[in-house]
Amino acid sequence: MKRKWHGIAVLTLSSMLAAGCSLSGEAAPKTVTLSDNVKLESALDENHLLITHEATFPIEITADYTGFKGNQLYFNQHNAMYKYDVESKKEEKVMGTPFTSISDDEQRAISHINEKFYVHDFQNGTKKFIGNATEEWSTYFGDVKGSSVIQVKHTGENFTVEKTVLETGQKFSWDIYEIFNSDDMAINSFQSSEEGIYIAGNTLKEGYGLYHLLDNGDVKKLSSLEGINSMDRFQFLDEQTIIFNDEYKGKSGIYTLDLSTGHVTQLVAGGEDKEGIWVPFYKLSPDKSKILFDTPVQVGNEYKTNVYVAEFVEGKLTKPALLMQNAELFAVISETGYWSDDSSKAYISTTVPGNDKIDAIEVFKIELDK
Repeated sequence: MKRKWHGIAVLTLSSMLAAGCSLSGEAAPKTVTLSDNVKLESALDENHLLITHEATFPIEITADYTGFKGNQLYFNQHNAMYKYDVESKKEEKVMGTPFTSISDDEQRAISHINEKFYVHDFQNGTKKFIGNATEEWSTYFGDVKGSSVIQVKHTGENFTVEKTVLETGQKFSWDIYEIFNSDDMAINSFQSSEEGIYIAGNTLKEGYGLYHLLDNGDVKKLSSLEGINSMDRFQFLDEQTIIFNDEYKGKSGIYTLDLSTGHVTQLVAGGEDKEGIWVPFYKLSPDKSKILFDTPVQVGNEYKTNVYVAEFVEGKLTKPALLMQNAELFAVISETGYWSDDSSKAYISTTVPGNDKIDAIEVFKIELDK
């Protein structure tokens, strides 16, 4: 499976308009219904969303997607970390060390200094040592709030995952080779919980499934993931429901899975053409009421992207509204899209062709048509 446009730079707003691309709702709030070539198995006809394109903000600094947080951009320069306000264009030095990642709530950042990883807390000005590791090994925040850090140390002989709880400094470790057949495991898919970590994989004892590795060493199987080929990316909508994008019974798409019943619901269908299977990606809003999602469209000999927004109603999606049409995104919407904290605005970052830096940010207001 692949995304045809992954790694292809997006057009700026002026370039999109010149090429026939469009943004919905530029003059006034407007609902754009889903086009016929995009299939939603469970779309509802009511509760259409109104979309207003509020602004286009050209970016006057050099920043990539690592620090893209909607109306704030975090970037490294002069061997330090800076913050850039998209609207005011003001720059501010955050800390005197480059960062490798930042928590979704923007309160903590991870740095890598002399083969050591640290977490910097901006609220209290502290720096906490996490562990020794090379940059090739994955170190990232395990949850949205940045309350824990996951460190994946993978070599030919060893495969360990360590979780650090930042408030208490407690560390919990798992030897993956003792639990899983790790050949097809995605090392960036571990997620923290209050009691351990979640991961989809093929255990030596119980086979493929979604597992909860508990801090006390126990392994709890949450689902056999029957019919699901893999689950590299997933999120919990509630305690019993997860959303993921991958293949289910040979069909690609965005799905929900009820862990209590095993029932799978397709929200957005993917597709297949002469180049292979493509999978739509999504960006879940903080309040878990809406998603942005993307689909590829062929324009002449090129593949471009449509970006939509839809609301959850009783476990299904309402008829989506079109945000961007025939756009060339540098990466999938989970990387190039962002939500405001109150889930009322969506931000889409764009670049110029051949460049991986952010050139402009499009801002959309999302309202219910009541």
